Amino acid sequence: MALAVAFAILASCGFASGNILVGVGTQQVPAPTATLLTVLSGMVLVVGLGLILNLDDIKDLSPTAMGWIVVMGIMGYPMARLFMVTGISMVGATRAVPMAGIQPIIAFTLGILLLGERPDLLVIVGTPVIVSGLFLVVMPRPGVNTSGQGINIRRWGYVFALSGAATFATRDVIGRHVVSDIAAPLVSAGLALAVGGAILTVILHRQVARNIQVLPKSHLLICALAGLFQGLAVASLFQALSRAPVTVVSPVYACTPLITLVLAAIFLKRLEAIDLLVVVGILLSVFGVALVIWGAAG
Repeated sequence: MALAVAFAILASCGFASGNILVGVGTQQVPAPTATLLTVLSGMVLVVGLGLILNLDDIKDLSPTAMGWIVVMGIMGYPMARLFMVTGISMVGATRAVPMAGIQPIIAFTLGILLLGERPDLLVIVGTPVIVSGLFLVVMPRPGVNTSGQGINIRRWGYVFALSGAATFATRDVIGRHVVSDIAAPLVSAGLALAVGGAILTVILHRQVARNIQVLPKSHLLICALAGLFQGLAVASLFQALSRAPVTVVSPVYACTPLITLVLAAIFLKRLEAIDLLVVVGILLSVFGVALVIWGAAG
């Protein structure tokens, strides 16, 4: 269990670092282009590690395992990653990423319904605490104009971020089933990234090819670097899911918002405003996550 928690924390750090870099990159790079770059760079890294460390497992994959991996690839990358990157580009990393705090709620619900996992009382108590923290993060601020097109864009940013969180949570539940019974974690992570990268390339290649020619190379490289961090995070997450129930792993790496907040305060202070309510809201959500972890591990 301790190794699973360590991998989940590593995943959280990787996702947070990647999200901060995406927040910087999408200042100049459109969300679809940034999404493809992050997925492809992460894919190269994780598939490369899989070929080096788990080549025999790749050769022995069954059609059933490949089918589940294709499903995870579709959910995680053309869908969830694009939702999340779009949300970050609309409302900023410090407000989009905390919406991922809803992932453990969705994950443990699906874990109960689909995997037969049973939550502890503390998990039930921690759920409304997480939601309360999210409310503080996204609630309207006094003195801020909430009329017109800008607020509609902001609301859509939250919708995209929530959609990404829900899709990632569903992917995690499927991932728990796959890596615990069907395929090796690194193989599952790498091939899921490859499936997602292939689909995104087919959909976005023309737009991305045009953008690469005119967009600042520095921001394109930042998006690619974000993908390396997120690729390592995905590989770590699947390692964690192979060792512990999703109701434990998902809340642990849901501390991503707190790490994102710290990194944003250091690196994005000129790009994104972080007020007291955002800080309190994220800390409250993290406290709820701690209760969930305590209950799930008890």
